[in-house]
Amino acid sequence: MLGFPAPVPFSVDRHGSGLQEDHVMCTVRPIAWAAAMCACLYTAVPATAATPSLADLLGGGTVQVDGLTFSNFKPLLAPVFPSDDVLLDAILYHPSSLSSMPLIDPSGGGVFSHAFGNAMPAAAGSIAVLPLAGNPADPGLRFDGPSTWSVNAGNIASLQVTGFFYDVTRNPSSGPLLSADLRQAVAGAVTVGPDSFPSDGLPDIALGGALQFVFDSSGQLIDGNATGDLFARFDIPGVLHPSPLHLSQLSSGFTFPAQDTVRVYNLIAVGASSGGEYTLGALDERYDPPMAPHSNNLGPWLPATFAVVPEPASLLLCAIGLGGLRLRCRRQA
Repeated sequence: MLGFPAPVPFSVDRHGSGLQEDHVMCTVRPIAWAAAMCACLYTAVPATAATPSLADLLGGGTVQVDGLTFSNFKPLLAPVFPSDDVLLDAILYHPSSLSSMPLIDPSGGGVFSHAFGNAMPAAAGSIAVLPLAGNPADPGLRFDGPSTWSVNAGNIASLQVTGFFYDVTRNPSSGPLLSADLRQAVAGAVTVGPDSFPSDGLPDIALGGALQFVFDSSGQLIDGNATGDLFARFDIPGVLHPSPLHLSQLSSGFTFPAQDTVRVYNLIAVGASSGGEYTLGALDERYDPPMAPHSNNLGPWLPATFAVVPEPASLLLCAIGLGGLRLRCRRQA
């Protein structure tokens, strides 16, 4: 059992040399000073705030980073999502029907994530939101979700889709918003299914990617960013295990006319064909970073009249993910 040593009685020799008193005071004073210093430090240094999760922010939280306020976090996907078979059929054979499908809900009353095959929906509580601070020229947020932005397909092609939006507002003392930058972390884990010949010439794939759309205060689309990471293994006669083809674009950015506030839509897809897996570790989203104008942005691909409800964003996401995944869907007997 641990305990403090028993106190040692002492007396002060007021008629002698005074050495007893001096010794005691020399011992007690440093202890008192140390206790006072500890008390000062305890009261002067505030406790470090816990890192918020995306679930905390979706529940009404805000984040302040170097003169910017991030607020009004809401889920973006429609509560009732078309099945993967319906989406695949529309993408391949009836593209015009996609515009009428309920894929997103910009009112804020939607859901955070949908999943197909063996995938699980992403959990907002497992995504840490970290401030990208220290340089007032490019503040932003990191969305760190390696434990939840992950798909292990198993015996069937699987896909996870996540969507949320938030507002970015400059503080009165800071400059206007002038640009947006999206960066995707290198994959945390990748496995491409064992493609075998013949299989109709279609590849096994594993992928992760994100789309970002920025709107002005009137709801008009300004521009968009896209990142993606694709691994594919093709059927090659005579080669049992060819090396996967790897295509990636992990950063994208654009500049825009000065804004006091913008709304940002995020759509994230992670998936793999049967036998594969993919983990997307994190997304960095910065505002006003130094960059060349119109660097890998989506502007040239978007309609000029594209406004507040970006159905093409959802369609592009589904086309990239489901269009490739379900084509290689294989079920075990």
